[in-house]
Amino acid sequence: MDIPRRLKLLGRTITVEYDPMLDGRDGTVSEARYTSDSIVLQPNTDTFRRPQTQLEQVFLHELVHYILNEMNEYDLRSNEKFVDVFAGLLHQALTTMEFE
Repeated sequence: MDIPRRLKLLGRTITVEYDPMLDGRDGTVSEARYTSDSIVLQPNTDTFRRPQTQLEQVFLHELVHYILNEMNEYDLRSNEKFVDVFAGLLHQALTTMEFE
């Protein structure tokens, strides 16, 4: 699965950015930044590496947060378990689709 550079939600253009300052020390490897219309991901570095599939799931996790925010579903948006499971299921569906 390719991670996009940008996407649109309800007419808003959301950019996907990489920020090495998200160093994972406090568990933060990504953020949905609603006020700046961006999803920020920690890139792979010399000291922090993860498989592409994990980066894809992290992206989808933040995308689910963003979608729920746009739906005004703030309780669901704040439910990390719901967001994480939903993103994992979405990732599996997107990466295992078979076409004729």
